[in-house]
Amino acid sequence: MVCPSGSRCGWWRWVVTFATFGLFVLTRGLQYSFSILFVSLQEDFHSSSALTGWLGSLSIALTCLASPLCSLLTNKLSSRTVAILGVIAFCAGLLTTSFVPVPTLGYMFFTFSILTGVGSNLATNSSLALLLDWFAKANFSRASALALMGSTAGMLAFSPLLTALITHYGWRNALRILSGGILVIGIADGLLLADPPSTDDYARAPDESPGVEKHELESMVPGKQVHDDGCIEGTDDETTNNEEAHISNQGSLEVGAERHFRGRLISALTNPEAWAWYLASVFSYSGWTFFNINYASLMHGLALDSNQIASVIVYFALAELGGKFLIAVIGDRLPFLYLYLLMASCLLGTVVLGLMTIAKTFGVMVLLAVVSGVLRSGVFATQFTAPAELFHEQYGTNGVMVMTLVPSGIGVLISAPLAGAIYDVTGDYVLSLLVIAALFVCALAALIFIPVRRRINQAVHVV
Repeated sequence: MVCPSGSRCGWWRWVVTFATFGLFVLTRGLQYSFSILFVSLQEDFHSSSALTGWLGSLSIALTCLASPLCSLLTNKLSSRTVAILGVIAFCAGLLTTSFVPVPTLGYMFFTFSILTGVGSNLATNSSLALLLDWFAKANFSRASALALMGSTAGMLAFSPLLTALITHYGWRNALRILSGGILVIGIADGLLLADPPSTDDYARAPDESPGVEKHELESMVPGKQVHDDGCIEGTDDETTNNEEAHISNQGSLEVGAERHFRGRLISALTNPEAWAWYLASVFSYSGWTFFNINYASLMHGLALDSNQIASVIVYFALAELGGKFLIAVIGDRLPFLYLYLLMASCLLGTVVLGLMTIAKTFGVMVLLAVVSGVLRSGVFATQFTAPAELFHEQYGTNGVMVMTLVPSGIGVLISAPLAGAIYDVTGDYVLSLLVIAALFVCALAALIFIPVRRRINQAVHVV
């Protein structure tokens, strides 16, 4: 569906924005509430923390790592179609997971991790790319910030809802109920994802004004006969030669683009600043993903009941949502780079995790949850803007997307096995929290390296 020209399109882009927000709520909101499901799965299947947690971390990681598949599909299909297919795959994953028998937890790596992860990726990334088409000229940062709030708003909504459903109906029926509800709402939401009218205009542009370009191409075609008076006469194969010249011109452009891509790729793989960013992303996302996977298990070990656990997660989500909103409002007015927000998040996150090792009561956990939510927003709200400030001029939009999604996906992927394996060995999360704090320190060191190196290079050039 393409939005027709007219006054409707002046405001329909905001409908697409809220539709994208809704898809983030429905998919990533539930994924980010996996820590509640974690406890039920571990009790039912008697599985290790590392194995159980990996179900959730792989699902969340695929929302980043499956992006090439999403790009391939959006080149063949409309963004609306891809988003709806993603919703269907996501709900199919929830439904089939509810039928996995005990003790075959391994089947859930396909039903839950792969299906929900890929489905969430298709639903959210295709709609986010469509949002860029609607806001290509202005306000994309504001629109994308609003859409990205959906993951936290979804966590805020699904934490108490999932807890209530599991308490009253069990985790299997809870997933069945949610799969049906998300399917209906998600498809209705996806139908609002109309393409901007400019899409067709851009597609028709090369054919609508062929005159000048055609003349220029013809003048470059070999096979012309030049008479003594300077006149140029075409041969009988003029049409064929024109086509060959057009193909040759396209081939030259493709070769140039390929060389440009290779140059950027080599630079991205050899640039110390880029590697510092990769490591910082892996370390920071490994740490903050703990709150999506193992957070409820940590509080369960402190003898908090299910309602208290859900309440703490709600406070965490509210704080993160508030932090994201604040960054969206004042982010463009900050007198410093977004990079320094990431530094503050990692530095103060280390302190919070240290305090979490000695926290025992519900009140203290609520306080730490609020602080942690605000700090995590410093990373999650600047997920794309921080690397864009640093590397967009050098690597372009696609390069920045890869530099953002791949390292963060790797960090999410290793988070749960790391924290869970340590818990399985020690019997508590104290050492896990200390290891995560150490990861934050490593991330901070990698982030500091980037501006320090740039200042050193500037000083050398001045001298």
